[in-house]
Amino acid sequence: MNAAAPPTPPFPDIPRKGLLQSANSPKCSTAGENASGNYYDGLNQKLLAAIPSGARHVLELGCANGRLGRRYKEQNPTTEWWGVDFSPDAVRAASAHLDRVLTLDLDSGDLDRLGSGFDVIVIGDLLEHLRDFRPVLDALYERSTPDARIVSCIPNMSHASVIERLVAGDIVYDDSGLLDRTHMRFFSQASAFKAFLDSGWLPSMHDQYRVEPQNNRVTAGLLDAAAALGIPRETALRNLGMYQMIVLCRKWQSRPLAAAPEGAPFSVIVAVNRPWQFSLNLARSPGLQETGAEVIPITDAPNAAAAFSAGAAKARHAWRVFAHQDVYFPTGTGYKLAEELAALERANGHGLPVGMVGLQTNGTGTGTNYAGTVIDRIRLFDHGPTLRAVSMDELAVALHRDTRLEIDPTLGWHLWATDLCLQVRRMTGQIARKDLGASDLS
Repeated sequence: MNAAAPPTPPFPDIPRKGLLQSANSPKCSTAGENASGNYYDGLNQKLLAAIPSGARHVLELGCANGRLGRRYKEQNPTTEWWGVDFSPDAVRAASAHLDRVLTLDLDSGDLDRLGSGFDVIVIGDLLEHLRDFRPVLDALYERSTPDARIVSCIPNMSHASVIERLVAGDIVYDDSGLLDRTHMRFFSQASAFKAFLDSGWLPSMHDQYRVEPQNNRVTAGLLDAAAALGIPRETALRNLGMYQMIVLCRKWQSRPLAAAPEGAPFSVIVAVNRPWQFSLNLARSPGLQETGAEVIPITDAPNAAAAFSAGAAKARHAWRVFAHQDVYFPTGTGYKLAEELAALERANGHGLPVGMVGLQTNGTGTGTNYAGTVIDRIRLFDHGPTLRAVSMDELAVALHRDTRLEIDPTLGWHLWATDLCLQVRRMTGQIARKDLGASDLS
């Protein structure tokens, strides 16, 4: 078996301040340390704890008075810390503590002024204040080292307190908090992760500030609504009580391609039983739109074999990607997948399945370990590609029309991808390779 592994976000089942105030304008933290009562003097303790120790060159967007950098430099005196803020007063105050501070409007300023060579980038409660965060995240990718990390704090707009106002039909903005009147963008955990993925960053939930719902009757109703949507109770409770997210990102060294390579066209087959989930994820994946991939939704299928068969009968292309409805293909992954499938075909490997994540033999024949890369809901699963796959997750699997492999209908919706690995082994003695390229954000 051979699962191609793109050096960028392959299959994502896996999967981005207001009224032009300070780039670190009214934060929504309820747990920050701020003895003076001055907004710019706040210190986000969980954000500080998430920053890797021993950083060489740090860039902080929205540095305010420089308190975060000052505290970090007390613990890591060799670190060079640069700050950026929109407020000239904040910049003057931060200059006393940081190595360099720049006054810059991130929405309209020259991002080339940010500098380069950063191994850690800190973004504390800032993305929600930008009119367009994508150019900033893209610029950070280009100006950072290959091993760079982003450490960010982002408010969660799927918190119960916001949903209460939506249900009440009275969305009133506040001076601070989740509905801060200067917020330009709203994020949930899933949308924040997609934003980072589309700019070449692999996110994972590192920590969070929680404010648990207070009204038990309202919470019970929200949990009933979540159940009606097919959302697990534990997922709903996680979202309803999460006030701010501490998201840690690793730079995706195999960033998605920015231009179309010579690749193989492919069709995407997806079994749909939650149209809203399909619409918010796979159907609007930029990685599929960039290649013009044919998307074939199948409803009312009794099992995976029936869904794939129905989709394959409609598919225009030789390669068929069978994916879950909540898979998200980030920018560039469609190009990369097409390139990988073409390479596999040239190597006469089109009879093999291509998976995103699973298990591989450890090379000694005595055990297995993980392989592939995916964002699995809130965690980064990153173990690299392999040619020794013995098990695959069903989140996204590509099969060529000429393959001799068949999905077993008796397996229902689970384990059929691992069964494909076993079929290949029985036929040829080969072991599959795993890839990645998706994000499961449900």
